[in-house]
Amino acid sequence: MGLLSEDRKSEGIALGLSVADNLTMTRLEPFGPGALVWPARQRETAARWIAAMDIKCAGPGQRAAELSGGNQQKIAIARLLHHDVDVLILDEPTRGIDVGSKAQIYRLVDELVAAGGTRPAKAVLMVSSYLPELLGMCDRVAVMRRGRLQPPRAVSGLSEHDLMMQATGAASA
Repeated sequence: MGLLSEDRKSEGIALGLSVADNLTMTRLEPFGPGALVWPARQRETAARWIAAMDIKCAGPGQRAAELSGGNQQKIAIARLLHHDVDVLILDEPTRGIDVGSKAQIYRLVDELVAAGGTRPAKAVLMVSSYLPELLGMCDRVAVMRRGRLQPPRAVSGLSEHDLMMQATGAASA
């Protein structure tokens, strides 16, 4: 299970580190024996994730702080994927990023939840305050009201108005 924090800059990535370090720092065993890290192996893996996630950067050695918010977010997501987790919890995954990066993240989530070939589907739990995002991306939505999670409902037939009414307690679940 992996968590993508809503606070990208202080919890999601280490701004002072390189793209390669951010992508791989939580899983270093593939890059050398014991506590050793072979930089060439780390850069090679980072370069694959950069290409796979379409991260716009000068290369694996560029500092994460120099990238746009959307590219920083893609680094944080790629780090979860580097772990090959089965369940991803995405907390406000598109907050503060450009429209193009949002579309890329939406496509990625769609690919992750769809099984393909020998790759099993991933489970994705998305937390978002942006209602069009929830209605467009999710199969089911559960509304949090006064600290209590309401029963999940199928998205088909729901509107932003329905969700707001449920969130304020003006409508029955």
